Amino acid sequence: MPSLPRALSREFAGPAQRFRLTTVDGVSLSGTRVGTADPAIVLCHGFSGWHRKPRPVQFADALARWFTVYGFDFRGHGESEGISTFGSLEVNDIAAVLERARQDGHARVATVGGSMGGIAVIRHGALIGGTDAVVAISTPARWDGHRSAAVRRMAWLTGSPVGRRLMRAAGVRLPETWDRPESPEDLVGKIAPVPLLIVHGRDDHFFDEDDRHTRHDLRTLRQARKRHVRNEYETDTERADKDSSHEVTPRRRVHAGPSFETTAGARPMVKSCRWRRVTL
Repeated sequence: MPSLPRALSREFAGPAQRFRLTTVDGVSLSGTRVGTADPAIVLCHGFSGWHRKPRPVQFADALARWFTVYGFDFRGHGESEGISTFGSLEVNDIAAVLERARQDGHARVATVGGSMGGIAVIRHGALIGGTDAVVAISTPARWDGHRSAAVRRMAWLTGSPVGRRLMRAAGVRLPETWDRPESPEDLVGKIAPVPLLIVHGRDDHFFDEDDRHTRHDLRTLRQARKRHVRNEYETDTERADKDSSHEVTPRRRVHAGPSFETTAGARPMVKSCRWRRVTL
C-alpha cells in the first residue's frame, strides 16, 4: 500500500481479525473481520476507498454492534492485488468474502455497498447470488448521464494517463482500457426474490439527490426491481391456477432488520429510503 493511504488508515475499535483470501479468478484480497455478532455483513467500499479508510472504519464499528462485519479492499485498491474494473469483476471479490463468512459459520449474510461498491453488490446479487439481502447506497443506475464536478473529476482521473498515475500513487490501480458491462438498471430485477434496500444520501457529492439524473436513477432502480418481483409473483400464481395439485408456498415479506427474519403471507418487497449523511 502506498504511503498516503497507509498513513490515513485506522484500526477498528472492537474485536478485529485480519484475513487474506483468493478469488475464483486468482486475485488476492486483504480484509478484516470486525465483531462477533450474527448475522454477518460484507461491507463494500466505493471507488478509491479501502476498508481501513477512516469513515468505513467508523461505519463498520457502528454496524459491529449488531453484525459481524467483513470489510475488505476491492481488487486494485489498498492492500489487495489486481486491477480495478469499476464494479465489474468485483463480483468475484464479493463472492469470495461472502464464502468466507459462510465458512465462519454465518447462516445469514447480507452485502452492503456504497457507490462503486453499490454497483458491485447489485451485480453480484443479480449474476452470482448467494446473499440473503442486498443494500445499495448512492448507486447510479446507468454508466452515463451524471455531470457533477466529482464525476467529471473521476472521469479525468480514470481516463487519462496522468490521472491513472496519480491514482496509482494514491493506492488505486486502474486499467488502460475498460469493457463496459451491463448497467445496474439492466440487472437489478434479477436480484428478486432476495430483499433489496436502495439508499441515497443527501450529501453525496457524486450523485446529488437534486440532480435530475440521480432522481431518474432512483426511479429506474425501483421500477425495474418492482416490475421483476410483480412478474415473478404473477407467473407463480398463474402456474398454481393451472395446476390444482400444485402445492402453493405463500410468498414472504422480507424485513431489512438486523435479523433478516421473514414472515409468511406477502410478496417480496423492495424499499428505498434516504439518509441525511451516507459516505463510504
